[in-house]
Amino acid sequence: MFIVLDGIDGCGKSTQVKLLIELYKQLGKPLVTSKWKDSEYVEKLFIGDLLKRFQDGSAKIPPEARTFLLAADISSRLEASIKPALKQGLTVVGDRYTYKVIAQGVARGLNQEWLDGLFAFALEPDVKIFLDIDPRVAAERIVSYREISHFEAGMDVMPPGDRKANFIAFQTKVRENLVKLAGRVGALVLDASSPPQVQHQRIVDELAKAGERAGGSVGGQPR
Repeated sequence: MFIVLDGIDGCGKSTQVKLLIELYKQLGKPLVTSKWKDSEYVEKLFIGDLLKRFQDGSAKIPPEARTFLLAADISSRLEASIKPALKQGLTVVGDRYTYKVIAQGVARGLNQEWLDGLFAFALEPDVKIFLDIDPRVAAERIVSYREISHFEAGMDVMPPGDRKANFIAFQTKVRENLVKLAGRVGALVLDASSPPQVQHQRIVDELAKAGERAGGSVGGQPR
């Protein structure tokens, strides 16, 4: 089964992935994880350095170019780790996928149909879960332990101003796009402001339903 968790920056995706990892360890089931920008293209080749410099604002590239780089990352992850793991009967959880890239692209003025076409190669996840949160709450979460990045705040397309205020304004657009996408792709939308364990239980319940449909237990079987 291929599971994807997505949402705006600061929604708590990584926390939920960690809770799933702990659950599968307790069950004695292997779980493969795949993070955004986790392919060797990003880790070992020049695009990794370029994406980092774009993230902090030291490099300037147009939204289309960055989207191409992230599409290369997702394509590499699919072929190198996600598809092989599914063929072996393993469960894969993706910490961000095409949905956030598309939502950010639309927020940056890119055409929705162009983005959909670009990511037509992507494997459809068995379970799609969007963690939904007010960008103001997400901003407070982030600044409690690190600085909001240039890219997270949409500083490449937003008018000059306070980074936190720009984050809230930009991520509001991203959130709106993700909610629309959830309706289109049939994703479960969870309240990411609720306690992490409450969210985790909702995710487990959703996986159990999917597992029953697929003829397995939690985690199910790949198609």
